Amino acid sequence: MKMYKELATFFKSKYIQVTIVICLELIAILGLTVYQYFKYLPAPDINVNTTITFYDSEGEVFLEKTYPKDQHWVSLDEISPYVIDGFIATEDRNFYNHFGFDPLRIIKALVTNLTTGTRAQGASTISQQYARNLYLNFEKTWSRKIKEAFYTIRLELAYDKDTILEGYLNTINFGHGNYGIEDASLYYFGKHANELSLAEASILVGIPKGPTYYSPIKNPENSAKRQEVVLKSMLNEGYITQAEKDEALQSNPVVIGEFPGDIDYEAPYYVDAVLAEVDQLLDGQTSSYRNLNIYTTLDQKIQTQVNESITKTVKDQDVQTAVIVIEPSTGYVKALSGGNNYEESQYNRALYSERQIGSLMKPFLYYAALEYGFNPSTTFMNEPTTFTYNDGKDSYTPNNYNNAYAYNSIPMVNALAVSDNIYAVKTHTFLGLDVLPKVTKRFGISAEIPNIPSAALGVEPVNIMEMAEAYSIFANNGKAVNRKFITSITDDRGFLVYSDTKVEPKQVLDETKTYIMNEMMTGMFNLQQNNHLSITGLSIVQNLTHRYAGKSGSTNTDSWMIGYTPELLTTVWTGYDQGRTLDGVEVNHYAKNIWSDVMENSLNDSTKEWFKTPKNVVAVKIDPTTGYLASDDCKNKITMYYEKSNVPSIACDDHYHKSSLTVNQ
Repeated sequence: MKMYKELATFFKSKYIQVTIVICLELIAILGLTVYQYFKYLPAPDINVNTTITFYDSEGEVFLEKTYPKDQHWVSLDEISPYVIDGFIATEDRNFYNHFGFDPLRIIKALVTNLTTGTRAQGASTISQQYARNLYLNFEKTWSRKIKEAFYTIRLELAYDKDTILEGYLNTINFGHGNYGIEDASLYYFGKHANELSLAEASILVGIPKGPTYYSPIKNPENSAKRQEVVLKSMLNEGYITQAEKDEALQSNPVVIGEFPGDIDYEAPYYVDAVLAEVDQLLDGQTSSYRNLNIYTTLDQKIQTQVNESITKTVKDQDVQTAVIVIEPSTGYVKALSGGNNYEESQYNRALYSERQIGSLMKPFLYYAALEYGFNPSTTFMNEPTTFTYNDGKDSYTPNNYNNAYAYNSIPMVNALAVSDNIYAVKTHTFLGLDVLPKVTKRFGISAEIPNIPSAALGVEPVNIMEMAEAYSIFANNGKAVNRKFITSITDDRGFLVYSDTKVEPKQVLDETKTYIMNEMMTGMFNLQQNNHLSITGLSIVQNLTHRYAGKSGSTNTDSWMIGYTPELLTTVWTGYDQGRTLDGVEVNHYAKNIWSDVMENSLNDSTKEWFKTPKNVVAVKIDPTTGYLASDDCKNKITMYYEKSNVPSIACDDHYHKSSLTVNQ
């Protein structure tokens, strides 16, 4: 009580009262002065464009794009009310009532972040976000925050709320190279912004918070969770009813990922991949730069060859393709195509599609077998076989192509060359069904491979880019490098915004066993390995002038070819988007024909040598159909490589009768 009395006496003092009045007057004068200062500043330019110049691996400009100049601008009247209400409810519910900042939201965010020890709660208004996108870079510093406040006040004093909101909705980043709501609507749903349903609008509203993380194409699960947050906010603010929310969540609109328009440059899918990487590197703040120079890993000659090969080869226009060309030693993506026709479909299959890989799984399995003591001559009996698993409760009976079997023992080197299914499943069950899922993780494959016998034949869908990266580990002597589209980024002043950091590749596989696998994978092109099935590269052998390692893969709906030298690796997938059956010999040869065309034309001037043989590896002449050491009587002899401690000792002195050859498509 005494303290309160003393405070009351203190504030009754005329001196203190006069001081308080003077302070308040000074604050008012200061506020009025600041207001007048901002009021009489010229209105900030909101017609700001970001020009992005793309350079290839030789430093040559191959494309220049300007955002939002090259985008479609729409007025608020041309935007679905669901979009407008969704952004206001989610991003800034007091947008029309504040002066650019939301004090209550700032206090709430501070309290939440302090109590949780994180920065999960943001407090930026739409005006602040628009100012940041227009005038600032992505650095998270106090100076940028002060500048953001400065420009926010200028925007609020110079423009009305509708102008700010319209500009915001036309410039924000919706991912996949799309800036602005109209382009996002056309790209994701094939309709104008004023035609969007509640379900479609709520998906789009959720994207800008993290254009890659919340992409309905790349990360549909994250997108669905974010959509629910948007709809809940709209419900809480009274924009929609519970019934409308429930209906929107159940409607599952189809995301098409297409943007109609004329494309006048060679690498549209590649550019989309670059822009997606830029979004990640610059934290989604690409539009905050006036000019960006992006130096990419693109080889224009190889990209042109990819485009021409697809056009020349694919006669059935319903069949789609994905082609990825990588430099294994660096991870640099030299060329990429995510489909047959970008104007008809911008969905980038090379980055986002997951497809069954078929026999592409076998090299991963056989690498694991080498670690368990197998060598290229290790044999299994080749005949129709039924496998039981789950303690005998389940069974599986795989078939070879055209039901062709050797009815004798065959070695791993031959099983790989002719892509024998029985040998693969026997290896898989012999090692244990849990071995293959573990080894695929070492190759960077994120798909969960099931512990079942058929997993050896690639029944689980895998991302196409992941397959290219996985095989590049073989091509890089067992070392893993991350795929890269960008080497550096500079702004309009020439300042370095991003530079690729040279990181020592991680040795994830044994170099010796990797070399042996690379040698075994040359078998698909070696006619001497024809046995009960033909070598899988039979249809393109006559086109090849270089030495390659490779593997093809096929299912009823997918056709693959991955092959490489130490210098270059090309991955090709072909199939229908809807998973239709690939019928006909020609369609099933598309992938191999594109691959051989791209590799031969890309390496025609190459002088790079083959993989260097490790010191603990020896070359041995063997009969490829038995795995035995070749004798003088052996009709077929190939050179195969073995670890010195694991060389076959049995000579081939007795030849069994071979069944008639079946051509393996």
